[in-house]
Amino acid sequence: MTRPAVYIICSDQHRNGKTLLARVLVDYLLLEDRDPFAIDADAQKAPLRGFFPGRTALVDLEAITGQMKAFDTILASPGRDYVIDLPALQTERFFAVADDLNALAAMHEAGFRIVVFFVVDKRQASALIAEAMTRRAGIDLSVPVVNKYVGSSWGDRGYALILPELNQSTIAAIANKRVSLRAVAEGDSEGLTEPQQREVIAFLSAVMRDLSDVDPIVSLNELKR
Repeated sequence: MTRPAVYIICSDQHRNGKTLLARVLVDYLLLEDRDPFAIDADAQKAPLRGFFPGRTALVDLEAITGQMKAFDTILASPGRDYVIDLPALQTERFFAVADDLNALAAMHEAGFRIVVFFVVDKRQASALIAEAMTRRAGIDLSVPVVNKYVGSSWGDRGYALILPELNQSTIAAIANKRVSLRAVAEGDSEGLTEPQQREVIAFLSAVMRDLSDVDPIVSLNELKR
């Protein structure tokens, strides 16, 4: 059986698909009959909690109580997957606090794998940060993410998870809180036109195919150690 994981979705830039990837990941895990819980670190807008209100905790990483809540939520209930959606401004703070609290080591001791998805934006500095993330201690796997709609500086540096480009009208349609990506994957087109449904299904198929490779890659890396 696959060990539970803490999936951290982050970037150095705003509005490049982090929450969309978090949504897809939560729904992918649900389709795999796992029981993910989400942590939304955007205390002002709460974008991820809007889609999964019953399985999302909202935390404010600007406050010490919020920082403790983020890690205590995970460590208090091991045995399930967690998806953390970090705003760009909170990415550095999150990992700094994790280092101060030795939180990643505590998660490992609790039986978690730690996987980072870093969305590489158009700035060259973003690709350099993503490369540095792959070398960061305490992370089992760091996956660069290229969003075709936004653009990326990742180039030919190596493997990346791809978010295929979506039409603007489709992006607007799936931003509706009543549209469930999991339901669309299962054939429910409510809230979408037929072309939008086809486009979203193709998008989900591609992204979820990449997501299905993550656990085997982590397992292979563990065998190599």
